[in-house]
Amino acid sequence: MKIEVFQTKLTYFDRDVTFRVMTPDGYEEGDRLYPVLYMNDGQDIFRDEESFSGHSLRYADYYTDYARFLPQIIIVGIDCPSTNRERSIQYAPYTKRFNVPEGSSYESEVIGKGREYLDWMTGELKPWIDENYRTRTQGAYTGLGGFSSGTLVSTYGVIMYPESFSRLLCISGSFYNWMDKLDETLEQANLDHIKYIYLDVGTSEQGRLTTAEQFVEGTKMMYERFTRCGFDEKELKYRVLKGLTHTQGGWRLRFPDAVRWIFRDL
Repeated sequence: MKIEVFQTKLTYFDRDVTFRVMTPDGYEEGDRLYPVLYMNDGQDIFRDEESFSGHSLRYADYYTDYARFLPQIIIVGIDCPSTNRERSIQYAPYTKRFNVPEGSSYESEVIGKGREYLDWMTGELKPWIDENYRTRTQGAYTGLGGFSSGTLVSTYGVIMYPESFSRLLCISGSFYNWMDKLDETLEQANLDHIKYIYLDVGTSEQGRLTTAEQFVEGTKMMYERFTRCGFDEKELKYRVLKGLTHTQGGWRLRFPDAVRWIFRDL
């Protein structure tokens, strides 16, 4: 395993962004081509010292211990903005006003730039990764995922960018307050290209605008939407996990299984 750190310009936002590329064991010795998973909140994926909060999924440690049980893929972790407001803008592919209760720090209006972010990812970042690493470039071998708000842009990306992505990883999805917009997207989309979907939620999640009950309900609604679109248990994994919280520690427990699920055929 090797993790390399890069910085580039996030064109549509006119700011720099850090991303990390993890290549699996054996990458440097052979000529094999590898599937790729693009993950939002990349600073939280690999090591505690890279995370804004000091807590990560510790996937580098997990991979060191259990690589033989994991799909051999390249993971590209893209750092999120440093403030909640900027993160909401980057991870929302929609614009919407909200009734924000007193005491909440959530924005009363989010003017989302998620589509611009995905255009950068598919038009600039992915071509650079495909040029500089031995990847299986087709969307059929490429996944996109995230946690919390990162699941919103990931879901939209897998649905609306079929040439780039076919595998969706959503942990602790922030779907509830965006279901009206997601329904509009699903109505106009063809989902035939999507191979595997992973959705989960803990029963003790808590967000800036979303209660524990709404986290569970939102993920359930997303599961029902995909089921109605024809996905079954062979393609769609849905888990409600008792007591798990909206933290890197809670996500850490689920991430390896989620990776295994969406790359289960490779």
